[in-house]
Amino acid sequence: MTKKTLLTLAALIIATLATAANKKGGTGGQNIVHGICYQLAAKKQIAIVTRHPQGYQGDITIPEKITVDSVTYYVEAIASNAFQDCSAMTAVSLPKSIARIGAGAFSGCSSLKSISLPRAVNELPAGLFENCSSLKDIELPRTITRISSGVFKGCKSLETITLPPSLTSLPSNTFAECSNLREINLPAGLTSIGNNVFMNCTSLETLHLPTGIKSAGEHVFSGCSSMTAIQIPNSMSRIPPYFLENCSSLTSIQIPNSVNTIRHDAFNGCVSLDSIYLPNSIRELEASCFANCSNLRRVNIPNGLQGLPNAMFRNCSNLESIELPNALRGIGTHTFDGCTNLKRITLPSGMRRIGAAAFERCSSLMEVFVLGASPAKISSSSFAKNIYKEGTLFVKHGTVTNYQLDKNWNKFLDMIEVNDLGQIIMGE
Repeated sequence: MTKKTLLTLAALIIATLATAANKKGGTGGQNIVHGICYQLAAKKQIAIVTRHPQGYQGDITIPEKITVDSVTYYVEAIASNAFQDCSAMTAVSLPKSIARIGAGAFSGCSSLKSISLPRAVNELPAGLFENCSSLKDIELPRTITRISSGVFKGCKSLETITLPPSLTSLPSNTFAECSNLREINLPAGLTSIGNNVFMNCTSLETLHLPTGIKSAGEHVFSGCSSMTAIQIPNSMSRIPPYFLENCSSLTSIQIPNSVNTIRHDAFNGCVSLDSIYLPNSIRELEASCFANCSNLRRVNIPNGLQGLPNAMFRNCSNLESIELPNALRGIGTHTFDGCTNLKRITLPSGMRRIGAAAFERCSSLMEVFVLGASPAKISSSSFAKNIYKEGTLFVKHGTVTNYQLDKNWNKFLDMIEVNDLGQIIMGE
């Protein structure tokens, strides 16, 4: 055997030994033991479950400890994305030694039906079970104090869940797209809810919000089409944007006196909402907050409100009448657009402006009463053409000339003066 051949053979042996060590016991490398891949930390004797090159399938049991090259390692963590998209994995058993689980560790495990987390775990990282579409049952330890965003997003088979009592916040997308979620017990100490937390939970019918909730994000219950009722706690001062958007089964809502602001589109598309009481604590309403509530028949406007925002009641086709407060100064664009059953409107004396298309497509509106001596600023499209042509403008005695001289109010072909009791003055 030549010297060159010996050197080549020695190199092959060294390479083989190095590969074996890497697969079986090399610190910091890929270590596969009984079909599970680990990252080893020899000094601390810790093993971390990592992603397998060929993925995982079937029922997986993670041991509490493993032995590699006569060294015992305790399995204390699961790396981020360790089981991501392992769609053939049907079950996983975690040892009590697991204390840390990385982000997205089980995301996309579409065949995983149930899992129990050990009590050493105190945090659920982002996207942990995202799109685990078969996950129906999960047991969360009471030791969990924090949940990151999107943990259960897209868990379409999840029906019920009880959250640990120590949680104080639910971040964005926690239960978004959980279309089968019917029951959830929220902890009493919850103070904040992030964006889209229950978005498109189409089977969720009712929910009791804890009394300590102070803040909520956008789209919290957007698309919860089975929700029939919800109680807003006294701790909330603002109803956020798109809060109950397209909750098509919502028939009633109780707004407490603590609320001073309703943000834009908060109730947009609540087509079953029949009536709503707005407390006088409300000082600000934003655009489209009740738009497309096609069944809404009765609503009051808070006494101190000075403006109605754009498209506030757009397409509220069942709204027949509404009383505007004396403090009102302005009506936005498209505010009553599409209110096809609105028959009459009385504009208070302090009205200063009415936006374009404010009363567009109000085909039944034939009586407009104005209490102000000076005409409010309007555009040529503030009222629909049929209102100008077929409706009647009622003005206070002695003010008709003011309206006749206004180029836009003058579009009303029929103007009639009334006394302070609203009675028509004859013979003048």
